[in-house]
Amino acid sequence: MLTIIIGSKSFTLTDEEEKALLTDMVDIAEWVENLLRNKVRRVMDRVIEEHTEYNPRKLTHSHKKKIIANLSLKTAAEKMAELEAEMIKTTRGDATTK
Repeated sequence: MLTIIIGSKSFTLTDEEEKALLTDMVDIAEWVENLLRNKVRRVMDRVIEEHTEYNPRKLTHSHKKKIIANLSLKTAAEKMAELEAEMIKTTRGDATTK
C-alpha cells in the first residue's frame, strides 16, 4: 500500500495499483514530483504572461517566484465561486423578466 500526502490531503494506492504503476515507472514519488513541478512551471509562466510585461522564458525560477509573490491573484476556487454567483444572478434575472 502506498499513501501519498499533499498538504492536509492524502490518497492511498492499493498494493496492486502500486505494483502495476511500478511496471511503468521506477519511482512513483519522483514521477508525482516531476508532474507537479512541470505544472507549476507552466502555470507560473502563464500567470506572468497574463499579469505582467515580462517574458517568463527569459526569467530564472527565483525571479518568477518574486514576481508571483507580489501579484494579487485569485485562486481557482475563488474564480469558480464568482462564476457560479454570476450564473445564479443571471439565471434569476432571466426568470424575473419572463
